Amino acid sequence: MIHVAIVEDEEIEHTRLRECLDFVAQREKLRFEISDFYSATSFLCDYRPIYDIVLMDIDMPEMNGIEAAKKLRVIDQTVILLFVTNMAQYALSGYEVDALDFIIKPVEKYHFGLKMSRAISRTARRTEQEIIVNGEDGVLSLSAPQIVYLEVVGHYVYWHTSEGKTVKEYSTMKNAENRILHAGGGKTFAKCNRCYLVNLRYVSAIKKDTVLIGKETLSISRPQRKTFLAAFVKYIGGNG
Repeated sequence: MIHVAIVEDEEIEHTRLRECLDFVAQREKLRFEISDFYSATSFLCDYRPIYDIVLMDIDMPEMNGIEAAKKLRVIDQTVILLFVTNMAQYALSGYEVDALDFIIKPVEKYHFGLKMSRAISRTARRTEQEIIVNGEDGVLSLSAPQIVYLEVVGHYVYWHTSEGKTVKEYSTMKNAENRILHAGGGKTFAKCNRCYLVNLRYVSAIKKDTVLIGKETLSISRPQRKTFLAAFVKYIGGNG
């Protein structure tokens, strides 16, 4: 499954882009999970790095697409960005925010399909980060960026996700951590406590003995504090 965000202020354009995505999905035999945003502000508010592709309009009120893309790149350097616009004169600005391409309005599905095929090929590295979790309600596939933190209680690991879901799995922290490492999450995750494995991209603050992740406050144990802080500093440095 490929997660796509449409950032566009006009309803008719959302409808057209969804039709084009349906066309690509049928042709390529894949599935899209689509999230609709009607302003750049709503898209960036509480942004979570769960998207593979962002389709961004440029000419929007309050904040235009170029400004939004610059803010997006501060918090997510790897998401694939495509501008969908009738303002081709901004092409050079697109390179500044590492936009993959421009799709000119009115959007035509075959032309759209060519651009999306290129974007889809670039998502391979992200979609390979699939982690199979055997939850109590069945088998679930997660990607490393979807995982906010892991919590171990007794013989169970609780997978807390960016969608607000918690999946309970009969497993060990070591087993879960190995799966995340195998999926390429080794540089993003660190233990703040023997009971918690944290996705560093969701850390918003660190105090003396606690770490704030969204609205959750987790304890940092004394034995893990130095290693956890070093991992966080290295993560921040690697992401500018």
